[in-house]
Amino acid sequence: MQTLSESLKVNQTLIDLYLSYNQIGVEGMQILSEALKANQTLTKLVLCGNRIRPLGMQVLSELLKVNQTLTKLGLSYNEIGDEGVKALCELLKENQALTNLDLSFNRIGIEGIQVLSEFLKVNQTLTNLNLSGNKIGAEGMKALCVSVSV
Repeated sequence: MQTLSESLKVNQTLIDLYLSYNQIGVEGMQILSEALKANQTLTKLVLCGNRIRPLGMQVLSELLKVNQTLTKLGLSYNEIGDEGVKALCELLKENQALTNLDLSFNRIGIEGIQVLSEFLKVNQTLTNLNLSGNKIGAEGMKALCVSVSV
């Protein structure tokens, strides 16, 4: 991961990076995030099934705070839960580039959906959001519907 990280810091051609199911975890997210803070070409990052969890989402969120080239982010099957969504939404407020976000199958419940719904009310860039396989329920669906109708 360290070698990839160093390469990403200087790479000027790679626009899509798929790293799904590589057991990256929190430590790998820290290494990857540092590299992507410097990268100015990557527009799509897919990290599905890497056990990022809430702590890894906090690390990734710091990246999204400064990176303005990443437009598509795939995070399905990462067990981020409500806490991970809170971290993501807090820092995405400063990101003006992300248009596609996949949070499917992440154990997100009503608390996370409510935070996400509040974020969606003010976000001006996100155009695609995948929340499949989470525990949204009727109350979460209502919150989402209100947020996208604003």
